[in-house]
Amino acid sequence: MKYFKQFFIISLGISLMIGIISNLFYPQNLSKTLIVSALSLGIGFCLPKFACWANSLSKSRVSQISYLVMGLILVIQLLILIFFPATIYHDPFRVLHEAELLSHNHPDWDNSTYFWRYSNNVPLAYFLSLWLRLTNVFQISTNAALHILSLFFLDGFIILSLKTCLNFVKSHTQVLALALFFLLGPFAYTYYLQVFYSDLPILLILLLTFNLLAHWPKSKKAQFVSAIFLFLIIVCGQLIKANLIILSVAILILIIDLFMYKKQVLRKMIVPLAVILFAFAVTFPASQAVSAAAGFKSNSRYQFPLTHWIWMSYNPVSHGTYDGNDVKKMISLPSKASRQSYIAKALPERLSRLGISGVLRQWVSRIGILLSVNDIQSAYTGGFIQVPRVYVNWQSKVHVLSQAIMRSGFIWIYLIALSKCLELLKRQKALDSIRELAIILASGYIFFHMLLWESESRYGQVLLPLLLIINTLSIREAKVQEIQKMQVRLFSSLHTKLAPLIVCLIVILSNLINWHEPAGQIIAAQRSQLSLQYHAKETWVEPGKVVSQQMVIKHEATLFSVAVPQGSKLSGELINYRTKRHYLLKHGLKAGSSSLSYHGKITAGSYQIYLVNKNSQMQPIEIVQTVNYQLAPYPVKMNAQTVRFASLVYKSTYQQWRSLK
Repeated sequence: MKYFKQFFIISLGISLMIGIISNLFYPQNLSKTLIVSALSLGIGFCLPKFACWANSLSKSRVSQISYLVMGLILVIQLLILIFFPATIYHDPFRVLHEAELLSHNHPDWDNSTYFWRYSNNVPLAYFLSLWLRLTNVFQISTNAALHILSLFFLDGFIILSLKTCLNFVKSHTQVLALALFFLLGPFAYTYYLQVFYSDLPILLILLLTFNLLAHWPKSKKAQFVSAIFLFLIIVCGQLIKANLIILSVAILILIIDLFMYKKQVLRKMIVPLAVILFAFAVTFPASQAVSAAAGFKSNSRYQFPLTHWIWMSYNPVSHGTYDGNDVKKMISLPSKASRQSYIAKALPERLSRLGISGVLRQWVSRIGILLSVNDIQSAYTGGFIQVPRVYVNWQSKVHVLSQAIMRSGFIWIYLIALSKCLELLKRQKALDSIRELAIILASGYIFFHMLLWESESRYGQVLLPLLLIINTLSIREAKVQEIQKMQVRLFSSLHTKLAPLIVCLIVILSNLINWHEPAGQIIAAQRSQLSLQYHAKETWVEPGKVVSQQMVIKHEATLFSVAVPQGSKLSGELINYRTKRHYLLKHGLKAGSSSLSYHGKITAGSYQIYLVNKNSQMQPIEIVQTVNYQLAPYPVKMNAQTVRFASLVYKSTYQQWRSLK
């Protein structure tokens, strides 16, 4: 079993090294790499002095600072939600749309094929509908209800993370460094704040689980309460995030190890471990019960076999990420059985073409993507609904800097975890059962996405609570003294620290000042939609009828587009309310274009998106309708009649190089 432990420790260590390299150099952009490198080095230069200050504080003072940081985080979060709301699209919006309908007793599972294809999100939609039912009683809008839920899970995770560090480690450095990471980085202000999806609850559930295991009560009454709570969070976690089942495998491995070498520890942990395993067993009938309560019935015609994700993950073009062409191929086949038959032949062929070296490259690439955090802050968000004018000139620079802070922060989290892995290889007896489980589970998640499933940076976030547990592993006193002596020798003089810090600052500022977003900045947008790829029901415009919507852009734009179904023959204009200037919207040059757009300078102001059917036949149009969720500042008007909580799908962007021409 000794070598078995070493296998997991070494596997995690190698993966963390790949993650560090990935966050330094991916995506391949020299300016971003220089900023991340300089920021990471700057943190390293400041860390010894910061550690001396942090460790000189009392535990009560550290707690006070943590409360102050949480207060500042909450204030910033509220300001962002008020002044910088984001437009949400893809899976989270589809889940939200159905949850709203369920909360008003109007389920409509066949409004698209999405849930027939991805039925794993049915429990999430159902649980979200229960929350919306409660907030509906108090006449709280869906927007506010989602923000409250996101704040609860996000800030709950941050608070528990700080508390975990405070309770598990004697040094205050990690606690305050983690507090600064949450305060100054984008983790607390972007994806997890703006979008409610299954990724956020699972972080809190995992951290709660490990805290319960580490502090399992001794009294029978407290054990009973903890067991009920642990059972419920595991059942809910497994229902909303199916790959949590990896935890059950990790627990079985831990039980075997403890049974062979640490029976006394096993006796202490057997109750909570048994509760977790029992909870996983219950989730199978619980899933069917949730589907029945939600009124959902599966449709095998649209289902993808599990082997689809294995096949897609070995696509050499997409490097194991989601691949639209593979999905289109699956959709083109008439049934689940035909898809299984196709993959049974296609998967071996794909593996054969890759060869051993190709498969190995694919594995490394997927680990790098999994542990990269470059794209987390913009996941499932289509930009801000309406960007304030004063922020436009800073938007791309703030985005790049926040990306760099996120990447640098995770580089240091990975570095600390890597140092723990190296330390554990020297002295495995220091590995307690809680952190052993965290290492096995972290390795399990990595192996799952490396070998069997598609890889995305979102999926790698599940390692964060596990790494926080691993990073609290105490180092021998002698080791601590050695590190402190080394720090004193390296950083005793002021100029030793000041010169590298100035160099790092110059590198960061020089690259930020000259940075321009090549893809353009979104000035105003509404991109929530059910998507025609899932056969979402279209709205039809009768001949001679008009659809319009007001839109305000607070900064000059260089491109505007509004989505229309392929083949639609609608005509469109963008009309400035003040100047009455008309911007003609044209279909794309390519056949089957799915948008009407205008390329050129558009001055800031209030505009009307004006679409009219000049054809003699009815024409399809993309209009998104919700129950109580405000998609855009202004609703759609159909023939001068306001349709509340409805919107077109549009986007306005600004590209500096284009505006200079």
